[in-house]
Amino acid sequence: MDDYDVIIVGASIAGCTAATAYGRAGLRVALVERHRSPRAHKTLCGHFVLGGAHDVLQRMDFWQPMVTHGAAVTSGLGVWTEHGWIVPRPAGAVPPAISLRRAKLDPLLREIAAATPGVDLMPGHRVVDLLQDHAGGVRGVVTANGEAAGTELRARLVVGADGHHSTVARLAEVPEDHAPNERFLFWTYYEGATMNGPGDGQVWPVGRDVAVCIRVDDGLTQVGVFPAKDRLPEFTAERQAAFDRFVGGLPDGPSLGGARRVSNLVGTTDYPCVRRDPTPRPGLALIGDAATSSDPVPAVGCGWAFRSAAWLADATAEPLAQGGDLHRALRGYRRAHRFIDAYDAVGRREALARPPNSLQRAIRTAAVSDPDVSRRLALFAMRAAPPSVLLNPKVVIRAAVGSRAPRLRGRGPAAPARQPAGPR
Repeated sequence: MDDYDVIIVGASIAGCTAATAYGRAGLRVALVERHRSPRAHKTLCGHFVLGGAHDVLQRMDFWQPMVTHGAAVTSGLGVWTEHGWIVPRPAGAVPPAISLRRAKLDPLLREIAAATPGVDLMPGHRVVDLLQDHAGGVRGVVTANGEAAGTELRARLVVGADGHHSTVARLAEVPEDHAPNERFLFWTYYEGATMNGPGDGQVWPVGRDVAVCIRVDDGLTQVGVFPAKDRLPEFTAERQAAFDRFVGGLPDGPSLGGARRVSNLVGTTDYPCVRRDPTPRPGLALIGDAATSSDPVPAVGCGWAFRSAAWLADATAEPLAQGGDLHRALRGYRRAHRFIDAYDAVGRREALARPPNSLQRAIRTAAVSDPDVSRRLALFAMRAAPPSVLLNPKVVIRAAVGSRAPRLRGRGPAAPARQPAGPR
């Protein structure tokens, strides 16, 4: 008899979501986490959960606890273009996004999972090996927690939820598909910042560069920049000064002159896109970043973690509880994961940091004045519908016609100079 029905490796967003779902389905779950501290959390994460995950967060009863812990809810983002701001219309047409810093989010989800009947949280346990059957299927893990001898845990299903450097995937020798990211990223938090654009936050796609300004918990404002890598020497020489110049030159950008920066710059100069088969071996599934680590610019990571974990539990909980066909159930999870695959293909192209092409320019221009194109663009950006909601012939034709229409009065300001002025 197996020790558990499911073993989940990694107790962050994806792992805690899956563990909670399986526990509520009446299954026995081992939630293995290498960190000992209950406050452990991921630091390199923008923690903006797109509106496409709203239904999952509501169904898992995560939304209200996140709000109770101070999460900021975003009902609409303004997108800057040289022809004016794009504002989603009508109000409420797109599900809301939510943002809670990982220092609060990870412990909250871990607490919920650990309190779920059937879930055994195992902090301080590292996975050092996999247990396999004669056919190469995965049947369990070997963990170490500082002791000389390892502990063997067995289950019908092992889930890798241990991030883009997944130990489970490495031990299972899962092939990796790498793609370059030609942008780097830095962000920080301000107290007392004033937003000057429309919506609850703003996005600036300016040439090859991108910037964002988002409300987060505790009344703070997160300001992030995603420059193309040819600007890396500026940031290498004077990181904070380069960041300030970049933000200070944003059209209708946030006013930071009277604000107080409350954190160091967080970021990295290289964040490649990594994709793995989410069902690579019998008895093994990957969720979250362990399956797909996408371009961070569209802020998909947290949403993919919540959604892939829920999809996996939806597909496999009943067969695990009733001794059904797990292989068939995992095929169902693989089909659901194609939604992420489709958007990851789009993200990989965007990560090349090329100037906007004619179709992108036409869609953005049309969305300034066309409510339907604006709504579709927002659904696409929030990953609340398949890519075809925007990338289809009907919308392309409509955008092409709309982009040739006379420009609205009061056009937006020109793109920022290469070396913009100091911060506001």
